[in-house]
Amino acid sequence: MTNFQNEEIEPRGLSTHAAARYTGLSASFLEKARINQTKTAGPRFRKIGKRVVYLRDELDLFLTSSE
Repeated sequence: MTNFQNEEIEPRGLSTHAAARYTGLSASFLEKARINQTKTAGPRFRKIGKRVVYLRDELDLFLTSSE
């Protein structure tokens, strides 16, 4: 049996604030981009119930495509 208690698991999905830290964008920009109040489209996001989640792969794609 494997003991996972001491392993740190990196989440694949990030909250708005974690995604803002990861990308260097502001949480405000991400929130406004979700409801189309910005000139620039934001990264893709998912809704899990009421929770908004950004996937790391999609954040990386957004950052490389906007260069």
